[in-house]
Amino acid sequence: MIQSFYTGDSGLNANKYWLSVISDNIANVNTIGFKGERANFEDLVSSSLSTFAEGAPKNLEIGGGAFMGSTVKDFQQGTFMNSSNPTDLALDGEGFFMVDDGSGGRYYTRNGQFRTDAAGVMINLNGLMVQGWTLDENGNIAGALSKITVPSAIDPKATSAISFEDPTNLNSTSPVISYPTASGAAAFDPNDSTTFNYVNSMNAYDSLGNRHSLSYYFEKSAANTWNVHVFADGDTGTEVGTTALTFDADGNLTGGSPMNISVALTNGATTPMTISAEFTNMKQLSSDFIFYSQQDGNAKGDLLAVTVSEDGVVKGSYTNGKVKDIARIGIATFKDKEMLVRRGSSLYTPNQQVFTPIITPGGVISKIRSGMLEMSNVDISNEFINLITAQRAYQANARSITTSDEVLQETMNIKR
Repeated sequence: MIQSFYTGDSGLNANKYWLSVISDNIANVNTIGFKGERANFEDLVSSSLSTFAEGAPKNLEIGGGAFMGSTVKDFQQGTFMNSSNPTDLALDGEGFFMVDDGSGGRYYTRNGQFRTDAAGVMINLNGLMVQGWTLDENGNIAGALSKITVPSAIDPKATSAISFEDPTNLNSTSPVISYPTASGAAAFDPNDSTTFNYVNSMNAYDSLGNRHSLSYYFEKSAANTWNVHVFADGDTGTEVGTTALTFDADGNLTGGSPMNISVALTNGATTPMTISAEFTNMKQLSSDFIFYSQQDGNAKGDLLAVTVSEDGVVKGSYTNGKVKDIARIGIATFKDKEMLVRRGSSLYTPNQQVFTPIITPGGVISKIRSGMLEMSNVDISNEFINLITAQRAYQANARSITTSDEVLQETMNIKR
């Protein structure tokens, strides 16, 4: 009879811990990236006796109550909440962000509330550094996984190459320039529009970030043949580059590429810069003139904004118009998520220090949603149901103790 007291007490303790789990889930219903816990109960055996009667087993088993043996994390994805901050990130799919404390401690989280500090390092609200890979000038991963630093400015870069890209076109129906022209010109003259068919300009930069304007004059000298004359900074007296372009019957370039352009600096320096101009993708079709070119230089630029693409590429937008791919965020996933241990602040660590997660760039196993945050995955209505169930279970176990006490009291009364 006394055993029933302890059985009831075990039930009280088990449901007391369950209430703690439920209360923790409810308390974190608004915690970004929080994952709810579920209680697992196990039974206790007070005594077990097995005998046999005529070859058939007879079991006498008396349970000793229950206890909460473990909790299981619910890693189901939470709903997304819009945010006005482009560095607030949410993972759409499997995995965790990785953050580092700078002393070798690495944590894993679904809480993507990130920002850049005064040094440009991307950190979470507790100052832990977001981990990723630095990208080179071509956007390729360079180096090992480390902190992500967004430069506050980018240095000027001298233009070394210019390329004319599709849909650049020279109108094949343009007339051949015949000399003398109607104006009496006997040779090409940038100041006489009768000596060329088309002109357009583009910018280039020197090593100090000074901007130069390059004007391209196109003169059709024969069928499928064009002369190109280049002048810089409005100086039509000095030609800085020239070449002849030839096209086949289908309008494809067959000769005249590339061309070297030598431009003197405008800041008083004596060293000129040499630019290679590439015309390979230019066409000559029966259509209007189209001028579309790209160059690899830039002026100094200061950081305007930081954005993150769905494949985890951190981009910096600068005042010089450049958008630079800076780094790519790393995402970790685990074959067994129950190896993760809660450390508070929506952070987890593996329960084995030597355990290595699977690490991939963003966008491989999950997409990264910029300007969004993943809410807690706690189902508040379900937790209220659990709360009622736990309360009633606690009351029932308390009643079993009370009943046992009453039965014991009746037993004591037999003596009277």
